[in-house]
Amino acid sequence: MLTEQIVRKSSLQKFGRTDTRIPRVLAFHAEKLHDDLVWNWVKPIARWMSVRDIRATFFVYAFRAQIANRDITDRVQTLASLGHEIGQHTHFYAGTKVDKPEKVNDLSEANIVHCLYRDFQRLAEMGFTPNGFTAGAWLVDRTVLDTLVKLGFSYDCSAQFPKPRHMTVSSYHRRLRSPELYANAQGELLCLPTTCSLGEWFKWGRKIRIDGKVPYQLIYLHDYDLLSFRNRLLVSWFLRISNRETLKPLASIAQDYFFKRGEVRCP
Repeated sequence: MLTEQIVRKSSLQKFGRTDTRIPRVLAFHAEKLHDDLVWNWVKPIARWMSVRDIRATFFVYAFRAQIANRDITDRVQTLASLGHEIGQHTHFYAGTKVDKPEKVNDLSEANIVHCLYRDFQRLAEMGFTPNGFTAGAWLVDRTVLDTLVKLGFSYDCSAQFPKPRHMTVSSYHRRLRSPELYANAQGELLCLPTTCSLGEWFKWGRKIRIDGKVPYQLIYLHDYDLLSFRNRLLVSWFLRISNRETLKPLASIAQDYFFKRGEVRCP
């Protein structure tokens, strides 16, 4: 259990030298909620945060559960009942092969649209209309963004903040240092760059300040990362360093952006 993790005071003090005025978001890329071992760690941590009025964002990739013939509706609804935000996470794999070494990305327009609508519909069947999105493997292009606008999404976190080390160059990877509005004839979408992974936050990400109207730090991890003791310890440290005033769900960050831009909007 998270509350049973022992954290050395010196370590907390070392990593606690951060600007607590910067809003932080802890985002889970939830791909294996159907796995009982994963859920047995996700649920108590989500509950631990809820009791302390800390809210996270869970980007749910429902297709893996469908392939495994598991219904995760109750589990997703449990996360929402604890006050956590539910968003959509989609990989653009070809067919039903979603694990190595068989999985292959199909970035054709037809497959991208199909995958987005499929996962959106599955979340709708669970009782959710997601406002936020993150693409699997950070693969995003105009087709992805246009489809998100058409589906009524308010924000997308598929772009990444440039890392201090060399990053792979790809036409499907976006790098942003500040929030950016994507607009087409049908509407607009707020692109909020993801800052770093949880592990990277402890190395260098905690010093990053996103440029723009709403400075923030968006830190992500996968739900199955919690199977690792090291990652559970990092989550424990991160939550102890942060507090409910600092940690916000992504919907709140998006709302702040539109408010400071002079728009009244509830994503």
